[in-house]
Amino acid sequence: MDFRTTGITEILQPEPEYALLRFKGDAPIPGSPGQFVMVRGDWGTDPILPRAFSLVEVGEISAILVRVVGKATMKLAHMRVGDKLSVLGPMGRGFSLPKADRQPVLIGGGVGIAPLIFLAEQLWDQGMRPICLYGARTQKDLVLLDRLSAASQVIAVTEDGSRGKTGMVTDYLDPILTKNSPVHLYSCGPYPMLRAVAEMAATVGAPCDVALESPMACGMGTCKGCAVPRPDGGYLYVCTDGPVFDAKEIFGGAR
Repeated sequence: MDFRTTGITEILQPEPEYALLRFKGDAPIPGSPGQFVMVRGDWGTDPILPRAFSLVEVGEISAILVRVVGKATMKLAHMRVGDKLSVLGPMGRGFSLPKADRQPVLIGGGVGIAPLIFLAEQLWDQGMRPICLYGARTQKDLVLLDRLSAASQVIAVTEDGSRGKTGMVTDYLDPILTKNSPVHLYSCGPYPMLRAVAEMAATVGAPCDVALESPMACGMGTCKGCAVPRPDGGYLYVCTDGPVFDAKEIFGGAR
């Protein structure tokens, strides 16, 4: 697998710290919700390593969601239409699909909403309307909320109460599990949130897919920088074994 050169076709900035980058290469990029690509701009050797991003869209034109956290993401967020991106992927394991009798429930925290938007739109296209709990620090971090709402029943939650419900996103999961059983849970976001979702899924015996976020240098299992411990010993690698896991693979029985 080699890096392919693509050109940026559109840049949307829903908030100053975020950018949705759409890009196109010589051939469509395939992929499924939960998979990722390794991306770097045409900026020389500083920084030299690519960064991993979940896919938001695939096809003739693909897209990633960037949140500014450092030098590389700052450069990506301030690129212009026509600038070149080197893209490797798609990579990793994506989400499984729910059985027909299960209500899909998506739980996203912050920029972890990116692969869940892709998943929600795929489920919508297949005739399913998922429920989505979308949590963020403030209303400014609820990026692409309108797009997500078009494909799912969204409950927005902010820690400061600036939009939607107030508190942590997992505070509002239990009533959904009670009213919509049986369910299949899908989650991406901060590790403590994923653990809480896994624990609640285990309590009701629901299948639960979690997408882990981890720094990566290669995306192919070579650098071993994205290792996470197994509950029963040993390690899993987010890039090659994931980034989507059955929650039991990461959290065991989650109690």
